[in-house]
Amino acid sequence: AWDLIGYPWDWSPDEGIYLDFARRLLDAPASLYNARGVPVPAIYGPLHPALLAPVVRLSNPLAAARVLTLGFTLIGALAVGVLIRRRAGTLWAVAGAALYLSVFNISSWFMLVRIDTPLVAFWLWSAVVLFPSELRAGADHLSRGRIAGATALLLMGCLVKLTAVIHGLPLVLAWFWVDRRSAWRLIAALALSGLVTLALLLAITKGGYLEAVLIWRLHSREPGLLSRLVADFAVRAWPVILLALLSGIAAVLARSRPIRDPVLFLLAGGLLVLPMASKAGACWNYLLPLYAAMVVAGARWAALSLPTVGSLLPAGIGVLALVLATSQTFPMPTAYDEAAARTLYGFAREFHRKAGGPFLVSRPALVYFVVGQDAEIEGAGLQQLVDGRAPAATEILERIIQARYTLVVETWPLPRQAAWQNSLHRNYRPLGACRLGSYFTGYDARLYARRDLPVDFTPPSGVRCQAVPHGP
Repeated sequence: AWDLIGYPWDWSPDEGIYLDFARRLLDAPASLYNARGVPVPAIYGPLHPALLAPVVRLSNPLAAARVLTLGFTLIGALAVGVLIRRRAGTLWAVAGAALYLSVFNISSWFMLVRIDTPLVAFWLWSAVVLFPSELRAGADHLSRGRIAGATALLLMGCLVKLTAVIHGLPLVLAWFWVDRRSAWRLIAALALSGLVTLALLLAITKGGYLEAVLIWRLHSREPGLLSRLVADFAVRAWPVILLALLSGIAAVLARSRPIRDPVLFLLAGGLLVLPMASKAGACWNYLLPLYAAMVVAGARWAALSLPTVGSLLPAGIGVLALVLATSQTFPMPTAYDEAAARTLYGFAREFHRKAGGPFLVSRPALVYFVVGQDAEIEGAGLQQLVDGRAPAATEILERIIQARYTLVVETWPLPRQAAWQNSLHRNYRPLGACRLGSYFTGYDARLYARRDLPVDFTPPSGVRCQAVPHGP
């Protein structure tokens, strides 16, 4: 993870959009939640851009943003440890936190400059504050301090991504089993603070925040997506899934009453988001809260069901974490990835210096950031805007028809409708492409220049970039 911080380019093709949002929060805050949808509004909350804003002016903002992300990763792991320690002790807490970080197919995602890492961290710490000692009437109550802390943490989670409402709801409802007065006081505090915050956001953005959030309604459900997403997650997280299942079965057989463990509501918070994961654009990262919850549940239930094994079983989990960490590969860029990225972004800077903008980029979004342009689109969602007949899509199409963009960089294909494809190929000529690397796989970024611009793409030899000869 520390080595990844030093990599000067994006390691996920959407990292640049988050840097762009942070820069716009400082330079053009009105553009962040604009009513037109161009430049692309931040369909998530304003807290993540605010967290990145202090580092986005630095000489290497991507590295600084990754340091911040590493901090949130460790904060989340600490919360996992605290939740385990309360029921299972320090050894289990250390083993569980180690397991949480050692499944690199999952934990490497936390190192990307994305909203998931702070979202999970805020949610886990809200659980630290809200967990009752036991799911039993009269077992606990919420003080004013705990209500204030939980409200602040859940609100911050919502200001990162609104799905925090879904993840946090079971943690709130659990209190109806324990102390109804505490539950109603907590709900009142959350409702009041949430409404006040929403009113302020709508007033500041002149309604743009709500319009940006509602863009999600344009994403249609994709048949088979949910099953693929769950299968992909299971392949990555199988050690943690197995631990949670075996520990749960053992706790039931040992009659240690896991039904009274509030971790059940943490698991529910991770599961409730599944219906949303069938919408186009969703990925297995929707299940990251469930991953954290399963680590906590597995360790707590194992300690409940086998209380006499002392340090042997948590030591075994620690060994498992070590084996996983030494047998897996943390996805890292290669020299070929760095060379291809350096070539592409260097060309984008030089092209912008000579021909100006604006650019249209369907990813990698870092192109927008390196040339100092507001992001026109978020490539993964453009087709949904077109299908939903959003005004933003019409405006972008008009700019292509009028050849107002000087350069088009296409990774996600532009919309399949004939008007888009015909206009692109009529007004723009292909320059070439670069094979860029990312945490999941390589992908091709294709370059198109406006036909009247005498610009060619001449990548150096030995780089995973190819030029298209300039024909008549």
